[in-house]
Amino acid sequence: MKVRSYIWILSSASIGGALLVGILGWWMFHSTNQLAEELKNETENSGKSSGEYSVVKDFLELSRSIVLSLEIYPENYAGIFGVTWDRLNAAKEGLNHIGENYLKNYPRSMLNPIANGLSELTLVVRKMEKISTWEISEKSKYMSHNQARSHFNIASEELNRGLNVLEQEAQKFLENSRNSLRAKGLELEQKKESDLLILIISSVFYFILVAILAFITYKSFASPIRKLEFAAKNAIEYNHPFTLKETGPYEIRSLIKRLQGLILGLESTVKKRTSSLQAKTIQLQNEMNQRKELETQLVHAQKMEAVGQLASGIAHEINSPSQFANDNILFLKDAVEGFIAKLRGEPTAPDLKELQFLAENAPEAVDQAKEGISRITTIVKSMKNFAYKDAESAKKPSDLNQAIESTIVVATNEWKYHAELQLDLDVDLPFVPCNIGEINQVVLNLVVNGAHAIRDHFQEGKKGNLKVSTTHYAEAGCVVISINDNGGGIPAKVQNRIFEPFFTTKEVGVGTGQGLAIAHNVIVKSHSGQIWFDTEEGKGTTFFIKLPLN
Repeated sequence: MKVRSYIWILSSASIGGALLVGILGWWMFHSTNQLAEELKNETENSGKSSGEYSVVKDFLELSRSIVLSLEIYPENYAGIFGVTWDRLNAAKEGLNHIGENYLKNYPRSMLNPIANGLSELTLVVRKMEKISTWEISEKSKYMSHNQARSHFNIASEELNRGLNVLEQEAQKFLENSRNSLRAKGLELEQKKESDLLILIISSVFYFILVAILAFITYKSFASPIRKLEFAAKNAIEYNHPFTLKETGPYEIRSLIKRLQGLILGLESTVKKRTSSLQAKTIQLQNEMNQRKELETQLVHAQKMEAVGQLASGIAHEINSPSQFANDNILFLKDAVEGFIAKLRGEPTAPDLKELQFLAENAPEAVDQAKEGISRITTIVKSMKNFAYKDAESAKKPSDLNQAIESTIVVATNEWKYHAELQLDLDVDLPFVPCNIGEINQVVLNLVVNGAHAIRDHFQEGKKGNLKVSTTHYAEAGCVVISINDNGGGIPAKVQNRIFEPFFTTKEVGVGTGQGLAIAHNVIVKSHSGQIWFDTEEGKGTTFFIKLPLN
């Protein structure tokens, strides 16, 4: 069986069961609600609340009030005749209403005695009214009243008997209404209980059906898929053989079969790809090693290029003290030859005044010659320290302050004509694990860039300020180098590009655009440090280099 057949059967059974339970519940609710509405209407229109009982009750009260009023005032009938006539007429209308509308519960045989009593009572009242108007003696009126009174007693007794029968029937009607309401209320409660029971039983059967459908779904879909997932995971992650019985719907069986073939194909492909990947990994490692070596060579080449660009300035720096030392050495040579000639008594020997001049200036000439030679020695040593390249580009604990001082000496000719340079080196700066040659290159690039920024910003003949500092942050475990200039600053539109390779703001042929890119690569990639800048157009720029101590 296919999946869609399973789904159609399960869905139809589930939806059909839900519809049946819903329809049954709606029908029971509707019938119960209808019965409750009938009970409500009957309650409102039966018993003491019914119109029939109210009419009979009002008639009984009116009729008995007529009799009672005539009994209370026997000596003064004339004063109540008007009221009595209105009441008698109302009583007759009430009796007619009962007779016309409620013959089922109050038949004519019951109403006729009441009607006769009302008629008799009417005759008595009419006779009493006439007696009251006659011009006869009080004795005759008293006798006539007594006769009328006798007739009244007979009529009232007959009327009361009829009213009593009517009242009894009214009580029976009230009791029957109560019994009927009680029976219907009991019927409603029984129906509610039976409906609830039926609904519970239906719901239980529906949930059983749902549980059966869920079990069928699990056995047909979930279980095979779970087994398939487990087998595939073991085959892929743990390299276990993929063995699984083909069970479940057609699509799942087909999937198991196809997956078995796929895994077998994947195993073969993985073996081939693994072998190829191993070879490519070795090749990639070799290429990475070559790239690392090229990067190191590039840094050194850039350094040598910078030295080459600074060569004329360095030559000038060496030439000046060498010329100065040479002049002083020639002076000393002449002085020594003069002293020797004087000792030998040669005629060309200097006179005493000349000898005194030579004796006074010879020590100064020696000091000046020593100073010139020392200057040359410092420049050569700085060149050696700057140009030094570790064969393996290894990081070693290095004196960062000494390296910076050497770099400043090498770059002297680039800054001394444009800036006053200030060194603020932390005397307690620890040795920093680094490739000192690469750090020299970075510092040189930043110092030269700062000097050029000052040169381009200030008028010719006016110098700016260039400051190089080192600071040790023990808590952070790092050292920070800062190179500050008060040049023109970096324009905002190029600030996010200055570390890009081959990007430069200088004229074509003046800059390669590699200096800051190499600096960023050396600090960030090679030394796991940070390099950033703080700049303001028209006021200058400060570059910061952060190097970790471990």
